[in-house]
Amino acid sequence: MSKVSGKAFDLGLLRKIIGYLKPYRVLFYTALLTTIVMGALSTVRPLLIKIAIDDYIANFDADGLMWVTLVMVGLLLVEALVQFFFTYAANYLGQSIIRDIRVQLYEHLLKFKLSFFDKTPIGTLVTRAVSDIETIAEIFSQGLLVIFGDLFKIAVMVSVMFWAFDFKLVLISLSVVPLLFVATRWFQKAIKKTFGDVRNQVAALNAFVQEHIVGMNVVQIFNREAAEYNKFSEINDKHRKANIKSIWYFSIFLPIIEVLSAVSIGLAVWYGGVAAVQQTESWSLKRVFYGVMDWNLPPEDLFITLGDITSIIIFINMLYRPLRQLADRFNTLQMGMVASERVFNLLENQEEIENEKGIDLPEVKGKITFDNIEFSYNPEDPILKGVSFKVEPGQTLAIVGATGAGKSTIISLLLRFYEHQKGKIRVDETDIASVKLSELRKHFALVLQDVFLFSDTILNNITLKEDMDFDKVQEAAKIIGVDSFITDLPGGYQYDVKERGGMLSAGQRQLLAFLRAYVTNPSVLILDEATSSIDHHTEEMIQKAIEVLTKERTSIIIAHRLATIQKADKILVLESGNVVEEGTHEELLKAKGAYHTLYEMQFSKQEG
Repeated sequence: MSKVSGKAFDLGLLRKIIGYLKPYRVLFYTALLTTIVMGALSTVRPLLIKIAIDDYIANFDADGLMWVTLVMVGLLLVEALVQFFFTYAANYLGQSIIRDIRVQLYEHLLKFKLSFFDKTPIGTLVTRAVSDIETIAEIFSQGLLVIFGDLFKIAVMVSVMFWAFDFKLVLISLSVVPLLFVATRWFQKAIKKTFGDVRNQVAALNAFVQEHIVGMNVVQIFNREAAEYNKFSEINDKHRKANIKSIWYFSIFLPIIEVLSAVSIGLAVWYGGVAAVQQTESWSLKRVFYGVMDWNLPPEDLFITLGDITSIIIFINMLYRPLRQLADRFNTLQMGMVASERVFNLLENQEEIENEKGIDLPEVKGKITFDNIEFSYNPEDPILKGVSFKVEPGQTLAIVGATGAGKSTIISLLLRFYEHQKGKIRVDETDIASVKLSELRKHFALVLQDVFLFSDTILNNITLKEDMDFDKVQEAAKIIGVDSFITDLPGGYQYDVKERGGMLSAGQRQLLAFLRAYVTNPSVLILDEATSSIDHHTEEMIQKAIEVLTKERTSIIIAHRLATIQKADKILVLESGNVVEEGTHEELLKAKGAYHTLYEMQFSKQEG
């Protein structure tokens, strides 16, 4: 699990996020301007209430009171309209940015080496690509812009209070605000680490659920329901505790704000009430400015009035509302920062195979050369130890050996799922390390024992949604003998195979994999245990498909069942990462070596 930095607020991280604003600068500045307008409009209402009390209610002027009331209603409608525009613009901006980040992240994931996925839980990656990125959107819709708007509103309100009201009344009313800033700073630091823990537990929970739902058949077959339930309960409890810890900080912070707000209002009422009764003079910035300009100040502004006290109380409520909401804003911002830190850690991960650098392979005849290849997943555990062999164009090479001998590793290195440490692999005398990854792989087709099908139609699983003529696909299916089984299904080629092809048998999935390989017309065909775990009838269909696919095409076949590779032009026998024998089926049987032993063991078991 990635760690969260100890900083309460990471400006470097914020700069990275703001970098995604460039295509949406106009929308961002429009939303920013809207927050300024909202901040300015919010200060007018309390001043209108002061006018209503001091000028109209105190003088029993009903007509004037009606007029000022209509102005306030109109002002509320304008504020509502501006608020609507800001909410829409901020959310539109956030969704646009996370769309760009999610596309960038997914494109980045597609380039990762398989070794990255070997050691990273899929549930964690799903959390990064879905919920973490969704949280980033709230940095703009509920965090950054709203925090700026709230801070601007606070600055405008404080300025207006000192302009329109008595200095001492304002200072006494706001005397407890420094305590609020201290509490907010403490809360900000505490909540950063807490939200990091929450995101860690969300990722762990997602990873566990995803892994165990996929492997539910294993859980049930081995009666692991109770044990896995207990594990899930432990993880879920950690997730609960992490969230409760964040709630605990809020349960302390929010009452502190409420108490400080009540104290501010109490001080305003106490001092303002005494001053109004005693007709205390009001010294405000407005009075100072009028004195400098030698202007006459309106009589109602010379003394502290009931309108002043009422307006001050409204201003305090309005002032503490954004201060109170800043806790939620920091919640949103911190959650977004934590999520973005994890997403950027993934985006900056360099465990990818370079795809775009290198040369093209416009035509491949199919010659494959392994020259003294060494490879290991872990330095202390070598898998291939100086493997060398050559396959001529159009030949069929079979690779046999015990489990763990390195057969599938050879295929992974040829397709550059992993990078070898020593030696050279060449295709038509060209080192594959110098070839663009996409250019290399488009000349190969791979059929695995465990066929993966997407939750989609048979046609889309064959073409992988490439623009391919349906008649061409059907003709290919007829050539390799699988058209009849497809057309017998409900809907034929439009039959939905569901998740992982669960509506088809293993043999049917295997046949579709052969067809998927055939329609791409590869220069080199690779079959990795593609004929195992199937019934006799399906094996006959697959053998026919193999004959069609391998005809006049370089082919590499990995098989445990030696009966399927007797016609191969060359057979390699691997033991513990070394090539111990090489030759045709007849040659290797005559040599009475490792291949002969494997053959005798396999056929004696079948006879038994």
